[in-house]
Amino acid sequence: MAYLHDHGYTPLSLDAFIRLLEGDTSEKAPEKPILLTFDDGYIDNYEQAMPILAKYGFPATLFVSPGMTEQDGYLNWDQIKKMQAGGWDIQPHGMSHPHLPKLTADEQAYEIVEARKLIEEHLGTKADIFCYPYGERNKTTLKLLKQHGFRYAFTIDQGYATNEQSPFLLKRLFVNGEEDLHAFETQLLKRK
Repeated sequence: MAYLHDHGYTPLSLDAFIRLLEGDTSEKAPEKPILLTFDDGYIDNYEQAMPILAKYGFPATLFVSPGMTEQDGYLNWDQIKKMQAGGWDIQPHGMSHPHLPKLTADEQAYEIVEARKLIEEHLGTKADIFCYPYGERNKTTLKLLKQHGFRYAFTIDQGYATNEQSPFLLKRLFVNGEEDLHAFETQLLKRK
């Protein structure tokens, strides 16, 4: 985060990212926009990531699986609410972080819709941006997201998200914590 801060990157809220993706020119885009996303809802997002991002005033997006909340090693709803109050956007990542292509259409629909419903009920916000657990999806998953009014979905396919991609197949630069700072800069941020 210090590197991003010191090298002129501007982390965006999810709303600001979507406006930029949609070509909204009502506000000037920053020179180096970036969307910080965290998947799964592990407790370290609250204990470690949130204070670091707060230090720099960075917003972030958390894709959470509500069925995992309150379990050992995962966030609870009070922590998620504090993250939201601290500038984090909270969006669905399936109810139980399943391998969606292995499920029936009805099971997939439950995982997708129930996750959104619980987030919206607990947080009072719209939760219509999805992130595929394990990055996995199939034609049924894409059809269900469209049917249920989701606007966008993120993969873990490596690359920059652009408005030339399907709104349901947005790429990300996946960082697993094993890269050193040099690899982060040269292999990820410079990727075209």
